[in-house]
Amino acid sequence: MSIRRTVVPLATSAVLALTLAACGGTDDPDRAGASGDRTSSGSSPSAPVSTSTDAGSDPGDGTDPGEGGGDAATAVYFVTPGPLGDRLVREFQPGDADLASAVALLSGTPQDPDYSNPATGWVQGASQEGDEIVATVSGAAPGGDDAPLAVQQVVYTLQAAVGDTLPVRFVDADGGDVTVAGESNPVAAAPQLDTLLLVNVTDPAEGTTVSGSFTATGRASSFEANVPWELRSDGEVVDSGFVTHEGDWTTGLGPWEVTVDVSALAPGTYTFVARTDDPSGGEGPGPSEDTKTITVG
Repeated sequence: MSIRRTVVPLATSAVLALTLAACGGTDDPDRAGASGDRTSSGSSPSAPVSTSTDAGSDPGDGTDPGEGGGDAATAVYFVTPGPLGDRLVREFQPGDADLASAVALLSGTPQDPDYSNPATGWVQGASQEGDEIVATVSGAAPGGDDAPLAVQQVVYTLQAAVGDTLPVRFVDADGGDVTVAGESNPVAAAPQLDTLLLVNVTDPAEGTTVSGSFTATGRASSFEANVPWELRSDGEVVDSGFVTHEGDWTTGLGPWEVTVDVSALAPGTYTFVARTDDPSGGEGPGPSEDTKTITVG
């Protein structure tokens, strides 16, 4: 497998990581900062290498050198539309796995054009104080009706940076408590199934160049743990299959991994798609899906 990435500077990047349930403990891989997915060997142009080890039961520090000692990766949550409304999705970007990097990246730009960042500029600083994370914010939570999701975007991101499910206390510049989106301070993480897009692609990252084959990874909560995937060219399906994700799909998202052979494909731009299974046959809200644009070299 050969994957080529070109890393470009980030002005003010954004960081986030995945979470389990609202009262999850340190055995939550989403708070671990590590991807919880297996890695392909490359990254997108301005994306980090995703983690190469499963987060398992030990919270990580949010960084991983990847193959050959590549760039550190920090997880950041953004917002994307889905069949159940706007949800959080995780993206890895270059950065140190600490709260300072998380705050900087929360004012950054997603690599994936399908993602948005309602929390940009809101969080001014963060620190871990005892059994809480304290986030200094400027004014009310952004996002209007979506303010509760912007609050969870910050909670998930900062918990990933410290590798633990500590609640987040929101304060103003003077250190006084701030009521955010009607939540009581400190704010716990909301359950995954109510907060996250039900499928997320970690690798390949947006803009990755691949040749020969690549390993796609991510997390999902799909009916009977079945995750269909496709590779498309100009809207036409050129390859497809399915993979079974780990974990209990009724309680949270679990990691999945599949190797895709592109050796017979013509060089060009393709779209990798992962989705949840839809046992309703279109009668329900429809499947969740996450897409990544890649280049076959």
